[in-house]
Amino acid sequence: MNNQSALLASYTEVCKSYHAISEFRGKLLALIPIVSGTGISLLINKSYSVDSTHLLAVGTFGMLVTLGLFFYELRGIQRCKYLISIGGDLECELEMKWGQFKDRPPRLYGLIGAEIAGWIIYTAVLLGWIYVVAIGVRSLYK
Repeated sequence: MNNQSALLASYTEVCKSYHAISEFRGKLLALIPIVSGTGISLLINKSYSVDSTHLLAVGTFGMLVTLGLFFYELRGIQRCKYLISIGGDLECELEMKWGQFKDRPPRLYGLIGAEIAGWIIYTAVLLGWIYVVAIGVRSLYK
């Protein structure tokens, strides 16, 4: 295999890895608020017959799981940035006129991008679980 073929094979693998991580992150960002929001609304709905003293444990569990997934999200962002850097270098080596890595559009207003979306979504979900914890704590003192 010549150097050009090796570079192209490497570039193909970087593209696959990047898109796999990006797709998984997108699915997770869509699913987390839906699942958590549904769970939280069922837990704090007055017609649902759950003992409110259990809300502290359930809320803490939800909060910790969300925090763990957020850390996983941060690792995914780190890996994507690394793959973007490698992909951009490979695009230059392959003398590509345009490339998905080196010619990325700037963030909207210099700030808004996938990272900010992740921070907003995970913060909102964590706040929801903290609310469940607060209701659980309050029920202990009734």
